[in-house]
Amino acid sequence: MNLPHSAIGSRPKRLGLLAYGFIGWGGGLDFLRGIATGLRHADPELELHVLVPMRGPLATARSLRDAVRGLLGRPTGAAHQPHLEHLERALADTDAILHKIDLGPRAAARAASRLQLDALIPAFVPQASGAPPWVGYIYDFQHKRLPQFFSSEECARRDIDFGRMLDSAEAVIVNARDVEHDIERYFPHRRARIFALPFSPAPGHDAFAVQPDDACRRHGIVGPYFIVCNQFWKHKDHGTAFKALAVLAKRHPELSLVCTGATSDYRFPGYFDELMKQAAHDGIDGRIHALGLIPKPDQLALIRGAVALIQPTLFEGGPGGGAVYDAIALGQRAIASDIPVNTEIDDSLVSFFRTGNADSLADAMLAAWADHAARECPPPPEELIARGVERRRACGDVLLQAVAHAMAVGASPSQARSASPRQRIPQS
Repeated sequence: MNLPHSAIGSRPKRLGLLAYGFIGWGGGLDFLRGIATGLRHADPELELHVLVPMRGPLATARSLRDAVRGLLGRPTGAAHQPHLEHLERALADTDAILHKIDLGPRAAARAASRLQLDALIPAFVPQASGAPPWVGYIYDFQHKRLPQFFSSEECARRDIDFGRMLDSAEAVIVNARDVEHDIERYFPHRRARIFALPFSPAPGHDAFAVQPDDACRRHGIVGPYFIVCNQFWKHKDHGTAFKALAVLAKRHPELSLVCTGATSDYRFPGYFDELMKQAAHDGIDGRIHALGLIPKPDQLALIRGAVALIQPTLFEGGPGGGAVYDAIALGQRAIASDIPVNTEIDDSLVSFFRTGNADSLADAMLAAWADHAARECPPPPEELIARGVERRRACGDVLLQAVAHAMAVGASPSQARSASPRQRIPQS
């Protein structure tokens, strides 16, 4: 391949962002946008190139395979296929240049050579021999913490994938110290150096594009409400939020609960229907607004208009997950489960309840509701944006440290052990 544009060990000038594994689902897209904006704020001169796996023989073959599997009623990766317009919108304020490439590490290496990229980040799978220095990414260890939500095959596959990543990469980024601790525990003899990214909520360019009242009218929301912005995966524990609403309903019939996010969980296909049946049994089904997937600007407007955001999750790979990031970025109150990764958040806008305890959550919701009327308005958008820029710059500094480490150590022959592009996208 061509020599990198800059010398190994110096700051990168042309950096490739690997979109594989992060596009086509909301949380991954938000994460990729956070990476791009962090790098942009940390180094405004950095040239960002996004490699999008959606053109070429392997990408076409995968699309056809998923189409056939869908027609046969079998699980597919279709939910994770690229949606270029969504990516372009998310990265609109980063000046990143998008390039359509084929699926797989070899295609990424060819594109990096053609574009003379100095390094690649974040790598969802180990990169091919011939790639420039690269920084890996590990999302979380949910399969170790909550193995009951996974098959034995999935657990074994993740162990193999993570071990390969930690043996192949020089640097790996993670979303929380909690994930770093898990790596220390499960892979103490790894090769990679770990870089835990700081908590860096920041409003996007379209964060204030829609007003809360307009979003409420569009989605039929009347009266005060709390909001949960998670996909209906079982570990997100919507059930505790539903039970807490049932507790409050006796005293505050005016309150409702808005839920955004996909209503399917491939591991537990009947989970959403079970939740709604329980809500009907508890007499609160009329107060739960399950909106499914809605445009991001509408979701952000609904967060702004809520009494508070609720994050009842049993597990996250980053503090509060994407929902709490959004709430704090917008100056909104959040009520989160007290799992260790969530308690990494040190912000006055966040309060905690005992994980899985509906009464504890109901008490926290009641306190938020009592304080809601007297609460001062959140800071103006300009101030929230300025705070977000500082947070993202701090995150970008850590990302550049990881890149610099990978560039300083240089490419390794072990990187030839690239992972299959068929690896499953995480359900976190």
